[in-house]
Amino acid sequence: MAVNTVNTIGLSELNLERKDYEVLDRITAEASIIYKETFGGVKITDDNGECEVTYKITKTGLTMTKFKGFFKVGYLHNDQANASISNPEDFARKLAIYRLINISNEMGADGIVEPVVSTNVVQEDKNTVIFKTTVSGKAIRLKTND
Repeated sequence: MAVNTVNTIGLSELNLERKDYEVLDRITAEASIIYKETFGGVKITDDNGECEVTYKITKTGLTMTKFKGFFKVGYLHNDQANASISNPEDFARKLAIYRLINISNEMGADGIVEPVVSTNVVQEDKNTVIFKTTVSGKAIRLKTND
């Protein structure tokens, strides 16, 4: 399992003047989770096939029977600090945030301002639902006094 966390706050809360930071770019990341009901169970996979979880449906809910791969999650500072791989919407959100954080790190950003998270749910067929989450924000770098 990999976990990334980044602090996010609204620009108005920073108490910075525009000259104190630069907006590097608007960045976006996406993740899709496939939730498929199987005979007596559920299989949840990510869009890159890096993580697959199989559950058996019991009287008390879902019981994990198989875990394969690498579960990657990211958190925004004001987000819930739990990640559930039995909730496909939560799984998609955390994976998209993980990817957004990686993009901002590659750019050398100090933070992400004004993040927007949206999830679309599509019934693909009788047994399959796809949860697609898109996360975007402005990657910023604080100016130093060099």
